[in-house]
Amino acid sequence: MSLLKYIMKQGWKAIKKADADRIAKQPEILNTNFESCIPYTDSINPLHQLNLYYPFEYDMDKDGILPTIIDIHGGGLMYGDKELNMRYCQYLASKGFCVMGMSYRLLPDTDLQGMISDIYTSIHWLEKNGPKRGFDLSKVLLTGDSAGGHLTSLIMCIQKSKELQKVYSVEPFKSDISAVAISNGVCEMHDYFSFFPSLNKMIDREIVSMILGKSKKNAPWKDFMSFSQVMVKADTLPAVLVIGAENDPFYRQTLWLMENLTKHGSKFETILWKKEDGPHLGHVFHIGHYEWQESMITNDKMLEFFRKNIF
Repeated sequence: MSLLKYIMKQGWKAIKKADADRIAKQPEILNTNFESCIPYTDSINPLHQLNLYYPFEYDMDKDGILPTIIDIHGGGLMYGDKELNMRYCQYLASKGFCVMGMSYRLLPDTDLQGMISDIYTSIHWLEKNGPKRGFDLSKVLLTGDSAGGHLTSLIMCIQKSKELQKVYSVEPFKSDISAVAISNGVCEMHDYFSFFPSLNKMIDREIVSMILGKSKKNAPWKDFMSFSQVMVKADTLPAVLVIGAENDPFYRQTLWLMENLTKHGSKFETILWKKEDGPHLGHVFHIGHYEWQESMITNDKMLEFFRKNIF
Protein backbone atom coordinates (compact mmCIF):
# COMPACT_ATOMS: atom_id res chain seq x y z
CA MET A 1 0.00 0.00 0.00
CA SER A 2 1.34 3.43 -0.94
CA LEU A 3 1.98 6.01 1.78
CA LEU A 4 -0.69 8.30 0.34
CA LYS A 5 -3.26 5.51 0.27
CA TYR A 6 -2.40 4.68 3.89
CA ILE A 7 -2.84 8.32 4.92
CA MET A 8 -6.20 8.45 3.16
CA LYS A 9 -7.40 5.29 4.91
CA GLN A 10 -6.29 6.67 8.29
CA GLY A 11 -8.24 9.84 7.58
CA TRP A 12 -11.39 7.84 6.90
CA LYS A 13 -10.83 5.88 10.13
CA ALA A 14 -10.91 9.16 12.05
CA ILE A 15 -14.12 10.16 10.26
CA LYS A 16 -15.62 6.76 11.09
CA LYS A 17 -15.00 7.33 14.81
CA ALA A 18 -16.51 10.81 14.63
CA ASP A 19 -19.57 9.45 12.82
CA ALA A 20 -20.00 6.67 15.38
CA ASP A 21 -19.88 9.23 18.21
CA ARG A 22 -22.41 11.44 16.41
CA ILE A 23 -24.86 8.60 15.76
CA ALA A 24 -24.60 7.39 19.37
CA LYS A 25 -25.63 10.83 20.65
CA GLN A 26 -28.51 11.37 18.23
CA PRO A 27 -32.12 10.84 19.31
CA GLU A 28 -33.55 7.60 17.98
CA ILE A 29 -36.48 7.65 15.60
CA LEU A 30 -39.06 5.48 17.33
CA ASN A 31 -41.85 5.54 14.73
CA THR A 32 -40.16 3.17 12.27
CA ASN A 33 -39.51 -0.54 11.94
CA PHE A 34 -36.52 -2.03 10.15
CA GLU A 35 -34.80 -5.24 9.11
CA SER A 36 -31.01 -5.18 9.23
CA CYS A 37 -28.00 -7.07 7.87
CA ILE A 38 -29.86 -8.89 5.09
CA PRO A 39 -27.43 -10.53 2.62
CA TYR A 40 -28.16 -9.64 -1.00
CA THR A 41 -25.66 -12.15 -2.42
CA ASP A 42 -24.34 -15.54 -1.35
CA SER A 43 -21.17 -13.80 -0.18
CA ILE A 44 -20.25 -13.67 3.52
CA ASN A 45 -18.76 -10.21 3.01
CA PRO A 46 -20.61 -7.85 5.42
CA LEU A 47 -20.48 -5.20 2.68
CA HIS A 48 -22.90 -7.37 0.72
CA GLN A 49 -25.77 -6.66 3.11
CA LEU A 50 -28.68 -4.23 3.15
CA ASN A 51 -31.17 -2.71 5.57
CA LEU A 52 -34.91 -2.21 5.02
CA TYR A 53 -36.97 0.47 6.75
CA TYR A 54 -40.75 0.84 7.14
CA PRO A 55 -43.18 3.24 8.83
CA PHE A 56 -44.00 2.21 12.40
CA GLU A 57 -46.67 -0.50 12.63
CA TYR A 58 -46.78 -0.74 8.85
CA ASP A 59 -49.08 -3.56 7.74
CA MET A 60 -48.93 -4.32 4.02
CA ASP A 61 -52.29 -6.09 4.03
CA LYS A 62 -53.96 -3.08 5.64
CA ASP A 63 -51.88 -0.19 4.28
CA GLY A 64 -50.99 -1.50 0.82
CA ILE A 65 -47.61 -1.26 -0.85
CA LEU A 66 -45.59 1.94 -0.45
CA PRO A 67 -43.27 3.91 -2.75
CA THR A 68 -39.66 2.73 -2.68
CA ILE A 69 -36.69 4.91 -1.76
CA ILE A 70 -33.22 3.50 -2.46
CA ASP A 71 -30.41 5.30 -0.63
CA ILE A 72 -26.72 5.12 -1.63
CA HIS A 73 -24.42 6.29 1.16
CA GLY A 74 -21.36 8.47 0.68
CA GLY A 75 -17.85 8.22 2.10
CA GLY A 76 -15.42 9.16 -0.66
CA LEU A 77 -15.79 5.66 -2.19
CA MET A 78 -13.44 4.47 0.58
CA TYR A 79 -15.58 4.52 3.71
CA GLY A 80 -19.05 3.79 5.02
CA ASP A 81 -21.72 1.13 4.96
CA LYS A 82 -25.49 0.74 5.29
CA GLU A 83 -25.37 1.97 8.91
CA LEU A 84 -23.92 5.37 8.02
CA ASN A 85 -27.27 6.80 6.87
CA MET A 86 -29.42 4.69 9.19
CA ARG A 87 -31.09 7.60 11.01
CA TYR A 88 -31.69 9.42 7.72
CA CYS A 89 -33.32 6.32 6.22
CA GLN A 90 -35.47 5.92 9.32
CA TYR A 91 -36.62 9.52 8.97
CA LEU A 92 -37.62 8.97 5.35
CA ALA A 93 -39.49 5.77 6.24
CA SER A 94 -41.35 7.55 9.05
CA LYS A 95 -42.90 9.79 6.38
CA GLY A 96 -44.66 6.92 4.60
CA PHE A 97 -42.06 5.22 2.41
CA CYS A 98 -40.35 1.85 2.28
CA VAL A 99 -36.60 2.48 2.22
CA MET A 100 -33.60 0.33 1.31
CA GLY A 101 -30.01 1.23 2.08
CA MET A 102 -27.18 -1.07 1.04
CA SER A 103 -23.52 -1.55 1.80
CA TYR A 104 -21.19 -1.97 -1.16
CA ARG A 105 -17.52 -2.82 -1.47
CA LEU A 106 -15.12 0.09 -1.27
CA LEU A 107 -11.79 1.28 -2.64
CA PRO A 108 -9.14 -0.08 -2.67
CA ASP A 109 -10.70 -3.55 -2.24
CA THR A 110 -12.70 -3.16 -5.44
CA ASP A 111 -12.94 -0.71 -8.33
CA LEU A 112 -15.73 1.48 -9.70
CA GLN A 113 -17.27 -1.39 -11.66
CA GLY A 114 -17.34 -3.50 -8.50
CA MET A 115 -19.22 -0.81 -6.59
CA ILE A 116 -21.75 -0.29 -9.39
CA SER A 117 -22.19 -4.07 -9.68
CA ASP A 118 -22.86 -4.40 -5.94
CA ILE A 119 -25.49 -1.67 -6.00
CA TYR A 120 -27.22 -3.25 -8.99
CA THR A 121 -27.16 -6.65 -7.27
CA SER A 122 -28.82 -5.16 -4.18
CA ILE A 123 -31.55 -3.58 -6.33
CA HIS A 124 -32.13 -6.85 -8.18
CA TRP A 125 -32.52 -8.50 -4.75
CA LEU A 126 -35.09 -5.84 -3.86
CA GLU A 127 -36.98 -6.42 -7.11
CA LYS A 128 -37.31 -10.08 -6.18
CA ASN A 129 -37.93 -9.77 -2.45
CA GLY A 130 -39.27 -6.26 -1.91
CA PRO A 131 -42.86 -6.54 -3.17
CA LYS A 132 -43.79 -9.19 -0.59
CA ARG A 133 -42.46 -6.82 2.08
CA GLY A 134 -44.47 -3.84 0.83
CA PHE A 135 -42.03 -2.15 -1.56
CA ASP A 136 -43.79 -0.73 -4.63
CA LEU A 137 -41.21 -1.22 -7.38
CA SER A 138 -43.31 0.75 -9.86
CA LYS A 139 -42.42 3.86 -7.83
CA VAL A 140 -38.64 3.85 -7.39
CA LEU A 141 -36.95 6.93 -5.95
CA LEU A 142 -33.16 7.02 -5.92
CA THR A 143 -31.08 9.20 -3.62
CA GLY A 144 -27.38 9.46 -2.83
CA ASP A 145 -25.08 11.84 -1.02
CA SER A 146 -21.50 12.94 -1.68
CA ALA A 147 -19.71 10.00 -3.33
CA GLY A 148 -23.04 8.18 -3.13
CA GLY A 149 -24.42 11.03 -5.22
CA HIS A 150 -21.69 10.30 -7.76
CA LEU A 151 -22.75 6.65 -7.91
CA THR A 152 -26.40 7.71 -8.13
CA SER A 153 -25.65 9.96 -11.11
CA LEU A 154 -23.90 7.09 -12.88
CA ILE A 155 -26.70 4.61 -12.20
CA MET A 156 -29.47 6.87 -13.50
CA CYS A 157 -27.53 7.10 -16.78
CA ILE A 158 -26.57 3.42 -16.91
CA GLN A 159 -30.26 2.56 -16.63
CA LYS A 160 -30.87 4.50 -19.85
CA SER A 161 -27.96 3.17 -21.93
CA LYS A 162 -27.23 -0.33 -23.20
CA GLU A 163 -23.69 0.82 -23.99
CA LEU A 164 -23.07 1.81 -20.36
CA GLN A 165 -24.67 -1.41 -19.13
CA LYS A 166 -22.10 -3.28 -21.20
CA VAL A 167 -19.26 -1.06 -19.94
CA TYR A 168 -20.18 -1.80 -16.32
CA SER A 169 -21.27 -5.42 -16.92
CA VAL A 170 -24.67 -4.98 -15.28
CA GLU A 171 -28.24 -5.92 -16.13
CA PRO A 172 -30.65 -2.99 -15.77
CA PHE A 173 -33.31 -3.36 -13.13
CA LYS A 174 -36.80 -3.63 -14.59
CA SER A 175 -38.28 -0.74 -12.67
CA ASP A 176 -38.15 2.79 -14.02
CA ILE A 177 -36.63 5.41 -11.75
CA SER A 178 -39.40 7.94 -11.04
CA ALA A 179 -37.14 10.61 -9.54
CA VAL A 180 -33.60 11.16 -8.26
CA ALA A 181 -32.21 13.37 -5.47
CA ILE A 182 -28.47 14.05 -5.35
CA SER A 183 -27.24 15.62 -2.11
CA ASN A 184 -23.89 17.44 -2.17
CA GLY A 185 -22.89 15.12 -4.99
CA VAL A 186 -19.23 14.80 -5.95
CA CYS A 187 -19.98 13.66 -9.49
CA GLU A 188 -16.86 14.77 -11.40
CA MET A 189 -13.53 13.01 -11.04
CA HIS A 190 -11.39 16.09 -11.73
CA ASP A 191 -10.66 18.06 -8.55
CA TYR A 192 -12.33 15.34 -6.51
CA PHE A 193 -10.69 16.60 -3.30
CA SER A 194 -10.12 20.19 -4.39
CA PHE A 195 -10.22 21.59 -0.85
CA PHE A 196 -6.76 20.08 -0.12
CA PRO A 197 -4.69 22.51 -2.27
CA SER A 198 -1.30 20.95 -1.54
CA LEU A 199 -2.43 17.36 -1.95
CA ASN A 200 -5.40 17.42 -4.30
CA LYS A 201 -3.59 16.40 -7.48
CA MET A 202 -1.86 13.47 -5.78
CA ILE A 203 -5.08 12.39 -4.06
CA ASP A 204 -7.06 12.70 -7.28
CA ARG A 205 -4.51 10.54 -9.12
CA GLU A 206 -4.65 7.94 -6.35
CA ILE A 207 -8.46 7.89 -6.38
CA VAL A 208 -8.56 7.49 -10.17
CA SER A 209 -5.97 4.70 -9.97
CA MET A 210 -8.11 2.82 -7.44
CA ILE A 211 -11.29 3.44 -9.44
CA LEU A 212 -9.69 1.92 -12.53
CA GLY A 213 -8.53 -1.08 -10.49
CA LYS A 214 -6.19 -3.74 -11.79
CA SER A 215 -7.20 -3.00 -15.38
CA LYS A 216 -5.83 0.56 -15.09
CA LYS A 217 -6.04 2.34 -18.45
CA ASN A 218 -7.60 -0.75 -20.05
CA ALA A 219 -10.65 -0.54 -17.79
CA PRO A 220 -13.79 -0.30 -19.98
CA TRP A 221 -15.13 2.46 -17.70
CA LYS A 222 -12.04 4.71 -17.91
CA ASP A 223 -13.94 7.20 -20.10
CA PHE A 224 -17.22 6.83 -18.21
CA MET A 225 -16.38 7.68 -14.58
CA SER A 226 -17.95 11.15 -14.20
CA PHE A 227 -21.52 12.28 -14.70
CA SER A 228 -20.43 14.59 -17.52
CA GLN A 229 -19.04 11.55 -19.36
CA VAL A 230 -22.06 9.26 -18.96
CA MET A 231 -24.89 11.76 -19.36
CA VAL A 232 -24.26 11.98 -23.10
CA LYS A 233 -25.17 8.28 -23.39
CA ALA A 234 -28.63 8.83 -21.89
CA ASP A 235 -31.21 10.48 -24.13
CA THR A 236 -33.48 11.27 -21.20
CA LEU A 237 -33.12 11.31 -17.43
CA PRO A 238 -35.60 11.03 -14.56
CA ALA A 239 -36.69 14.13 -12.67
CA VAL A 240 -33.67 15.31 -10.67
CA LEU A 241 -33.42 17.30 -7.44
CA VAL A 242 -30.03 18.86 -6.64
CA ILE A 243 -29.40 19.58 -2.95
CA GLY A 244 -26.42 21.74 -2.01
CA ALA A 245 -25.00 24.27 0.43
CA GLU A 246 -22.61 27.15 -0.17
CA ASN A 247 -20.74 26.25 3.03
CA ASP A 248 -19.98 22.80 1.62
CA PRO A 249 -16.27 22.60 0.63
CA PHE A 250 -17.45 20.56 -2.37
CA TYR A 251 -19.98 23.20 -3.48
CA ARG A 252 -18.23 23.67 -6.83
CA GLN A 253 -19.25 20.07 -7.58
CA THR A 254 -22.88 21.03 -6.98
CA LEU A 255 -22.47 23.90 -9.46
CA TRP A 256 -20.90 21.55 -12.02
CA LEU A 257 -23.78 19.10 -11.61
CA MET A 258 -26.32 21.84 -12.31
CA GLU A 259 -24.30 23.04 -15.31
CA ASN A 260 -24.13 19.52 -16.71
CA LEU A 261 -27.84 18.88 -16.24
CA THR A 262 -28.50 22.13 -18.09
CA LYS A 263 -26.16 21.09 -20.92
CA HIS A 264 -27.96 17.75 -21.12
CA GLY A 265 -31.28 19.53 -21.44
CA SER A 266 -32.71 17.88 -18.34
CA LYS A 267 -35.12 19.75 -16.12
CA PHE A 268 -34.13 19.79 -12.48
CA GLU A 269 -35.05 21.47 -9.22
CA THR A 270 -32.80 22.66 -6.42
CA ILE A 271 -32.60 23.11 -2.68
CA LEU A 272 -29.59 25.37 -2.09
CA TRP A 273 -28.61 26.77 1.30
CA LYS A 274 -26.76 30.11 1.38
CA LYS A 275 -23.65 30.97 3.40
CA GLU A 276 -25.63 33.37 5.55
CA ASP A 277 -27.98 30.55 6.56
CA GLY A 278 -25.27 29.31 8.91
CA PRO A 279 -21.79 27.75 8.91
CA HIS A 280 -23.21 24.51 10.29
CA LEU A 281 -25.03 23.87 7.00
CA GLY A 282 -22.12 22.18 5.29
CA HIS A 283 -21.47 18.90 3.54
CA VAL A 284 -24.42 16.45 3.85
CA PHE A 285 -25.61 18.18 7.03
CA HIS A 286 -29.22 17.10 6.43
CA ILE A 287 -28.19 13.45 6.37
CA GLY A 288 -25.66 13.45 9.19
CA HIS A 289 -27.92 15.56 11.41
CA TYR A 290 -31.45 14.61 10.38
CA GLU A 291 -32.75 16.14 13.64
CA TRP A 292 -31.79 19.74 12.82
CA GLN A 293 -34.59 22.09 11.80
CA GLU A 294 -32.88 22.89 8.49
CA SER A 295 -32.40 19.18 7.83
CA MET A 296 -36.07 18.42 8.33
CA ILE A 297 -36.97 21.29 5.99
CA THR A 298 -34.57 19.90 3.36
CA ASN A 299 -35.64 16.29 3.70
CA ASP A 300 -39.35 17.12 3.74
CA LYS A 301 -38.92 19.19 0.56
CA MET A 302 -37.12 16.25 -1.04
CA LEU A 303 -40.03 13.98 -0.15
CA GLU A 304 -42.46 16.52 -1.62
CA PHE A 305 -40.42 16.40 -4.83
CA PHE A 306 -40.59 12.60 -4.81
CA ARG A 307 -44.33 12.52 -4.20
CA LYS A 308 -45.18 14.86 -7.05
CA ASN A 309 -43.17 12.68 -9.44
CA ILE A 310 -44.90 9.41 -8.54
CA PHE A 311 -48.54 10.43 -8.10
